[in-house]
Amino acid sequence: MKSIFTFIFAVSALFSFAQDEITITEKTQVPMESTQDLKEGKNKMGEAAPFIVSADVKVGDVVVISKGSPVHATITASKNRELRVDIYDVKAVDGTVVKLNDCYLYMTAAQNLNGRGALILKGTRKSCFTSADVKIKKTNKQF
Repeated sequence: MKSIFTFIFAVSALFSFAQDEITITEKTQVPMESTQDLKEGKNKMGEAAPFIVSADVKVGDVVVISKGSPVHATITASKNRELRVDIYDVKAVDGTVVKLNDCYLYMTAAQNLNGRGALILKGTRKSCFTSADVKIKKTNKQF
């Protein structure tokens, strides 16, 4: 009888643990925008590029990445009338790092109508996609 009770307790504990997680699936869209102007020559290679998530990312009705969350992005080219920003990852609501799939912005001076070098304006929008399934813990903040 004791072993049956132990088995039932173990199964129920496992089931409740599974309910405390949610999966952000591969290729989930993450919308973002720049929070300041970035200009070739002014902003240097290796500098952080300030982007934030522009809308809540949800799985069903559950927010998994909050609007306003900072995005990990870096300037990887800033010379020869070119500007490139590589976008790597973002944190989910529980702090788990969610990697983004081969995402970047690339601009040239030719795309800038004022002719003063490559420029990414504040408010420039970009959507990237998650690179793999990621399990996160449900938090009170999600409800």
